Amino acid sequence: MAEDDIQEFIGEDFSDARLPRQQWTHRHYTGCSFRDADLSDLHTEHVVFTDCDFTGADLTDSRHLVTAFRSCTFTRTRLWHSVFRSSSLLGSSFQDCRLRPIEFDEVDFTLASLGKADLRGVNFSDCRLREANLVGADLRNAVLQSVDMFGARTSGLRLEGADLRGAHVDAALWTSAKLDKAKIEMTQAIAMATAHGLVVEP
Repeated sequence: MAEDDIQEFIGEDFSDARLPRQQWTHRHYTGCSFRDADLSDLHTEHVVFTDCDFTGADLTDSRHLVTAFRSCTFTRTRLWHSVFRSSSLLGSSFQDCRLRPIEFDEVDFTLASLGKADLRGVNFSDCRLREANLVGADLRNAVLQSVDMFGARTSGLRLEGADLRGAHVDAALWTSAKLDKAKIEMTQAIAMATAHGLVVEP
């Protein structure tokens, strides 16, 4: 698509707008406010949101394909029953949001802030959580197979019952997170033992 065909919105105020069941493609929103907007059942494809504010917005049942939310703010945002595929939430922050149930498929959460988020049972397989803030987040029974969590902040992270097989993590995870009954592979078990000062011998 030619650059001239992309719709640009800069600094627009969509606060309190009622825009349910919209379909947006090839749009760029920069510094826009969607505070308390009704964006339920929104479908986006090849859309980029940069420094946008979704505080109090309703994104229930929304679908996002190849869409980027860069350094966006989600506070008290309703995102349950939404789907993100091949998308990015780079550097975005989530606080007091309603997230479950939610679907993520190959989503990049690098530098995102998900501290204290309720993400119990959510499937993050093949997602990227590099350098994300997961302090105090609740990922009990979540699926984190093959997830990239290098550099993530994991103090107080709840991973009881989670599936961590194949996840790429720092050694600090094994001592900072709660891992009761989490599923791990043998190599991870050795890394966990080493992180706790144990000597593993054949």
